Amino acid sequence: MTHILTRRGTLKGIAAGIVSTPAIVRRSLAQSDPLPSLPNLSASDALLLRPGDRSYETYEPASNKRVLLRPKLRALCKTSKAVSVMVQWARSNNLAFALRSGGHSYEGFSQSASVVIDTRLMNHIEFNRRARTMTVGSGATLAPVYEAIGAAGFGFLGGSCPTVGIAGHALGGGFGLIGRRFGLACDSLQWLEVVDPGGAVIVADAQHNPDLFWAARGGGGGSFGAVTKFRFAIYPISRIVVFGVTWTLPQARAVKLFRAWQAWAPQAPSSITTFMRVNGMADGKVELHCAGQSTGSETELRRELRALLDIAQPASALRVRSMSFLAAARYFFGPPEQPTYFKAKSDYVTTPLGEDGAAAFLTELQKIRSVVAICDSYGGAVGRIADSATAFAHRAGTQFCIQYFSEWSDDCESASRLANMRDLYAAMRPYVSGGAYVNYCDLDLGDWAQAYWGSNLPRLRQIKSTFDPDNVFRHAQSVPLL
Repeated sequence: MTHILTRRGTLKGIAAGIVSTPAIVRRSLAQSDPLPSLPNLSASDALLLRPGDRSYETYEPASNKRVLLRPKLRALCKTSKAVSVMVQWARSNNLAFALRSGGHSYEGFSQSASVVIDTRLMNHIEFNRRARTMTVGSGATLAPVYEAIGAAGFGFLGGSCPTVGIAGHALGGGFGLIGRRFGLACDSLQWLEVVDPGGAVIVADAQHNPDLFWAARGGGGGSFGAVTKFRFAIYPISRIVVFGVTWTLPQARAVKLFRAWQAWAPQAPSSITTFMRVNGMADGKVELHCAGQSTGSETELRRELRALLDIAQPASALRVRSMSFLAAARYFFGPPEQPTYFKAKSDYVTTPLGEDGAAAFLTELQKIRSVVAICDSYGGAVGRIADSATAFAHRAGTQFCIQYFSEWSDDCESASRLANMRDLYAAMRPYVSGGAYVNYCDLDLGDWAQAYWGSNLPRLRQIKSTFDPDNVFRHAQSVPLL
């Protein structure tokens, strides 16, 4: 069977040639400093691991080796009580700590050299067929979620990387391949359980702590508390149509095709969600791969794709298949992911790239072939919700999101790879909005808070100052206090 090229797997493979909840920084704990007496937690509540312990290395790997840290203590919590105890213990002892639920934080905000409060063992998944909801622990990852609900004929608004944690994904917004039909993952969030800065276990929804509930839908992780449980709406989906098609074109024709995609994809029927992956090739040509999913008919999809196929002849035949939601999710998983070195950046495009902008984009990708770009089409259900309705601010008027991605296997390449990424990013400044996706966190950003949250930043800062005035939950790019 010929597989459609995946988003993350193909992107990483070419670049070689993701959230997790972020770290909370209080004071640095030198590696030689002893830890205070550990909290009294039973084995049914938590597994407390220190370097040298038998299972320590099992839980150490994370997605990005570039930002990996070895904690003095990893508290693998199994209950909300354990998370509460660990937050109170770390706070009372003035210890730096991180929250981890998955391990895909691009800049390692789920890492700490001192203490990590880790919820990966809180990974239960339950769903209610009649209510069309699922309740999941904050340590659940996307593949088991899809397996659990997909077998029953339901879908969820998650991404295509199977090992991403649902917590970081949803708290930062959560774009996926049925997004233009149903919205973002945060749009289906109904309720969450949170350990607050004082260690209390509270809930947030439309009636209880509504400001916190608003902030949890796009404000990112690690700014307000440690989420331990979520309830989401899920959607009955009988069939998904998946597709993929690839072009290998000279620069001028590639520019024409890319501009045709950006004119079509955000305006296409909301049943269709697509991405366009772009990378330069050694022969001076540009490879463009468009793929995605549709909840509509195969006939509709083929008709709509004429907007691209009439522009240029593909390198191979268009591939279209109808399958279940679960099969479609598996189709885009890609190969098993291994920890590696990588760097990503992002842009939101609100005004379609003109001839000059599209040419600059493809020229830079051809010049810096270690970087691959994935463009995710917005519009549809994502844009129908007001920017102010949730903390996620990149909705009405957003055409697409660009993720720039570079991956390498040896740390000695890091300096040059990072420099190449920054050069490409700088070249795009005249053509993009300045917005960025918080789930593609980027420590190079100057005014990162404005880039992530735009017009919603003042309200987020007010909620942060009210809910966590002592800034207990913070990291390098958490929501700042007033």
